[in-house]
Amino acid sequence: MKRNLNWKKVWKYSVIFWGVIFVVSLIPIILLSTYNFPCADDLGYSIYTRHAWVDTHNLFSVLGAAGRKVAESYQIWQGTWASIFLMALQPGIFGDGTYWIGTLMLLTALIFSVYYFMKVFWGKWLGSSKTQRFIVTFLFLFFGIQFLIDKTQGLFWYNGACHYIFPWSALLALAGIVVSMTVDSRHGKRKSIIGILLAIYIGGGNLVTGLECGIWLALGILLTVLCHKKKLMGQVLKIAVFWGISFGLNVAAPGNWVRQEEFSYRPGLIRSVLQSFYYCLDYVLGQWTDWKIILFVILIAPFAIHAVQEYKGNFSFRFPVLVPLWSYCVLASMFTESIYAGGGPGAGRIYNVIFLTYLILIMLNLVYLYGWYWKKYGSGKKVEEKDIQLWHIASAAGAVFCFLIVAGVTPDAFTSVSAAKSLLNGEAQAYRAQEQERVAILEDASIENAELKEFQNKPYLLFYEDIEADTNNWKNVRMSSYYRKNSVILIESETE
Repeated sequence: MKRNLNWKKVWKYSVIFWGVIFVVSLIPIILLSTYNFPCADDLGYSIYTRHAWVDTHNLFSVLGAAGRKVAESYQIWQGTWASIFLMALQPGIFGDGTYWIGTLMLLTALIFSVYYFMKVFWGKWLGSSKTQRFIVTFLFLFFGIQFLIDKTQGLFWYNGACHYIFPWSALLALAGIVVSMTVDSRHGKRKSIIGILLAIYIGGGNLVTGLECGIWLALGILLTVLCHKKKLMGQVLKIAVFWGISFGLNVAAPGNWVRQEEFSYRPGLIRSVLQSFYYCLDYVLGQWTDWKIILFVILIAPFAIHAVQEYKGNFSFRFPVLVPLWSYCVLASMFTESIYAGGGPGAGRIYNVIFLTYLILIMLNLVYLYGWYWKKYGSGKKVEEKDIQLWHIASAAGAVFCFLIVAGVTPDAFTSVSAAKSLLNGEAQAYRAQEQERVAILEDASIENAELKEFQNKPYLLFYEDIEADTNNWKNVRMSSYYRKNSVILIESETE
């Protein structure tokens, strides 16, 4: 006898399905990270803390050394004091075998911030069920982690990743707190304190998410004024003031001007803003909007439709043109700092947070635009839940099919598949073994001038940068200081 699908359990089955896929996808990433080790700026920013730990094994001495690095960099290189403090505490200072904890910390920050934001936005504000909220959370995390623009700088190179992923995660958590304040007045003091602490940290981090935070806080203040919510306006304004102080200290650092002198082309403020709109079109809408984004839209859309149709609040969704335009301006603004300071759109670690913001804005725009349609035209054309479930089942099946095809042809397109490939073919193990040979030389007190062989294996996700055959190269100088050598030099492999 043919059994019919139990429609009441579709969302339950789906949350299990996507949850298992997401959790399993994390396993090769975490396993691969255990073969990783610090390099380049990881070493440069943690010389003081490494020496403090080796000499004293005292955590307070390590924290003091991190503060020393912040004070030094503030004067001679950059004002991102909050990020530099965390850079100085890269986990590898306690031993190369602990460097992988950085990847675990980055994943934890991303997962928690996304979970909290989705809980507040989809759960408290829109009123979606817990199962649907979790499905959206798993989908966002899967797409965000698997398709980072620069996967190495996003999860495996601690210095670059902590400078961008941590502040972006804090910004998303802050957005969740502000939204929570609008729908739930309980624990207002606690939320304000946490919001202020997050705003201070974001303001002292990278300038891309720092500026983005200011833009979103300004929007929050404007909305509270227009909606005549004086108490909420005061709370958001207080958070904005602390962000402004922190961000101002960041921007005013003497080191920022020293660093700018390293770049020969600086287009100025007006041209930087104009170029930002161009690069947003080129990168976000041109290069990044491909099959992945199409799949993301198709997968998220049924939840946006269902949430809007069941929405019980009084939000009017009145500006269908203004919101997408605002979203484009927000994304464009994330290119501005790099163009103004360095003359170009930035590096992969910057693209990562722009990409994650793009995914968030896609989700918000789907909800808003369907909300406008529903309020204006759709109240009599409700999409039945069974049809929404069929849409989800079909789109999930199509997505899995596309994932399998692309992973089979281009494994490096997926963070997890690329990690599994490096583990299974042995290159991660070989890479780590070669590093351990280097460490044995670098930690040998009898060797003052270290000669290190070039890596024969360079895993796609793990390898970022290496020293060079020049003892005066900045990476060589930082490595020699980190390990207390007179010099280090790369012995390049002979090519046939």
